[in-house]
Amino acid sequence: MRDHIKDTEYFISFIAEESERVKSFTEKLENGQIMVKRVFPVKAKVHDLKLGILVARYSKGDDLNLLEKEYLELASEWENVWQPDYYNKNIKMISLGVLFEAGEEFSNKVKNMLEQSHKSDWLYSYLLDSMDGEKTEKNQEMLFPDSYSNLHKTVYEEDKILFLKKYLTDDWYNEDCGCYEAHKSEYNFYYGYWSFEAGAIAKILDIDDSTLKDMPYYPYDLVHYKK
Repeated sequence: MRDHIKDTEYFISFIAEESERVKSFTEKLENGQIMVKRVFPVKAKVHDLKLGILVARYSKGDDLNLLEKEYLELASEWENVWQPDYYNKNIKMISLGVLFEAGEEFSNKVKNMLEQSHKSDWLYSYLLDSMDGEKTEKNQEMLFPDSYSNLHKTVYEEDKILFLKKYLTDDWYNEDCGCYEAHKSEYNFYYGYWSFEAGAIAKILDIDDSTLKDMPYYPYDLVHYKK
């Protein structure tokens, strides 16, 4: 187990329920039971469900080699269900790409998706540039500066661990977070509060993150998976 909020039985149940939803939606798509105007939203929902299952499996403690294969499949399908305004999911997918070392081809594909959507953001660029060797402009606009300024400082200021810790404690999980207190819901919404973007930044910078090993929300073993 990597998560300490819920137990193994919860995640087994969550994964089973969400997998059944994926199966049901997929069968309806394959059998032509979805109205044409609903096909894209349903395909996008299936992708979202699969990503939630992946994170839940990480929370449960599943083997990273298996999760990598699952992620790469999601990455290959992402362009078909791309939603440019879905910032939280996009950051999660890109950050996991850094952590699983999806590589230059993945980076270029996502950059093209962003360009076609007319989306520009420093955090998108920094994470993607780390995979293809491009240099990120320090002063590039941030779509959500209030939420991610401490990650920007982590990259460019001297005391990197200080700002990464500030991001994890002050910015990542709070009342403004869309997933806030999901674990308290009577419904099975919760799959883990992991900050994959914090892990991705630490990996890119090759920070000594030993002091973050037991910090809530920090995916320590995934940061070190490919090292």
